[in-house]
Amino acid sequence: MPRAVPEGSRILLIDDTWTTGGRAQSLAFALKSSGAGGVAAVVLGRHVNPDYEPAKPLINRLRSASSFDLHRCALEDAAVGW
Repeated sequence: MPRAVPEGSRILLIDDTWTTGGRAQSLAFALKSSGAGGVAAVVLGRHVNPDYEPAKPLINRLRSASSFDLHRCALEDAAVGW
């Protein structure tokens, strides 16, 4: 039976959502089980517009978390303005 990926392949997994890491972990496991030699993950973040009505429940939850600052960029540790 042919393998899903060439034996020993190195895979770069790009994900646009990172909450628990479960999706990336599951995919990395599946890729390694299919023959990949290594899997690395890069997660692309998004800014959430606090004025966008459907985002308001998420914004309210984030504001209640003591370690989360909506006005700081996670990558550059710089202020973010809207």
